Order: sequence, then C-alpha cells, then structure tokens
Amino acid sequence: MCSLCPVSSESSSHILLDCLHALNLWRWFASIFGCTLNFQTKEDIWNIYNGSWNPQCKVVVNAALINLIYSIWFARNQIRFQNKKIPWKSSIASIFSNVALTGNLSKKVASPSIANFVILKEFNVYLHPPRAPNIIEVIWQPPIRWIKYNTY
Repeated sequence: MCSLCPVSSESSSHILLDCLHALNLWRWFASIFGCTLNFQTKEDIWNIYNGSWNPQCKVVVNAALINLIYSIWFARNQIRFQNKKIPWKSSIASIFSNVALTGNLSKKVASPSIANFVILKEFNVYLHPPRAPNIIEVIWQPPIRWIKYNTY
C-alpha cells in the first residue's frame, strides 16, 4: 500500500501522480502557472518544461519541477522509514526556499515579459536583467586653425 495515502497500491505512477499528497502539490504548482495539469504518464511531467520562458525562468521552472518530485519522494521515504508524516504544505515551503535559492544564484538573464516576471516573483527570485551596453563618451572638438565657411 502507498505509504503517503493508504488507499492504493504503491507504484511510481501512483506516488508521483495519483497520491493525495502529490495531487495537492501538483494543484499548487498549477495554480502558480495559472493552468491545469493533466498527466497520463510520468513522462508528461517534463512537457511542462517546454514552455516559452526566458532563460532565468526556465531555470526556476526546472528547479520547481525537480524539487516537487524530490519532496514527494522525500515525504514518502520519511513516513516509510522514519515514521514521520510530512504535511504537503511543509513540502511547499521547502520547494519555495530551494527554488528561490536556485533562481537567485543562477546567472541566466531574464527578458522583459509579464508572464515570466509573475513566475519569478511568485518564487521570490530577483530578476537578472540583461547587461546594459557599454557607452563610451566621445568628446569632439574642432581642430585648431581651421575655419569652415558655408557659401553659395
């Protein structure tokens, strides 16, 4: 039986997709992105990553997916081997802190997009705007002893 919800037999598909603990985490994840998630197989999870996000947002989405899957597995192992039940809201707090750390340490550049901005701010990640171009001040002075006349 599943260690997290003693409702069904334990399988990797059940633990990652159908378990009540996992479903709560996936619903929370979908609420951040403003979408509904419909997974048929475990491989469908990685289709989330195929969005059109800027490089910094891709790092954050990837970190969120990996940390979400890790937190499901961690909660399962804690209840099975340590007899400690981890609430799904505690898993969310862990995901938030890990994703914020990853996103803020990333050197990837963010492009100006409201959708990307919302995702980054949801995870408390600071924007890494593109570097401004180097502007070199040029001071021009006319040559000495030259005179220019405009004539017809």
